[in-house]
Amino acid sequence: MNNRKNAYTEVYTILQELNEEEYNKIPPEVIETIEANRDEDYEYELDDEVELKEQPMLPETKAILFNLFRDYLANPEQKTKIIRMQNEARQKNELKKQQMYNTDLFANKPKKNATENNNETIQIVEYKESIFKSILNKIKSFFIKK
Repeated sequence: MNNRKNAYTEVYTILQELNEEEYNKIPPEVIETIEANRDEDYEYELDDEVELKEQPMLPETKAILFNLFRDYLANPEQKTKIIRMQNEARQKNELKKQQMYNTDLFANKPKKNATENNNETIQIVEYKESIFKSILNKIKSFFIKK
């Protein structure tokens, strides 16, 4: 929880350094949420001599900044490229999970195809009347006239 509040503080500090045009691309309610959730006791300073990507920051800060850039600051071409890269990463991650956990429960069972099923012969069982039933039917036939 503390890391999240510190990350919001770092993001807020970085957003204050944006030029006015870029800053205005971010909706006011997003900025208000960041400001409301930040830790005001946490001090974060940017070094003007170092590029932003080289600045020390929390992983949560990087994630928030990435989402802000993707959603509000990126041009349409950059946004499309980012979304495509994220989708590819998700697909790779899902494939890795499937291989790691082998989620196909029926994968190890041998599969029968239709031709194998057709070649199997099914034996028909003949119905044979029991001896007692046969005798009983003979006796009934004496009493019942047709």
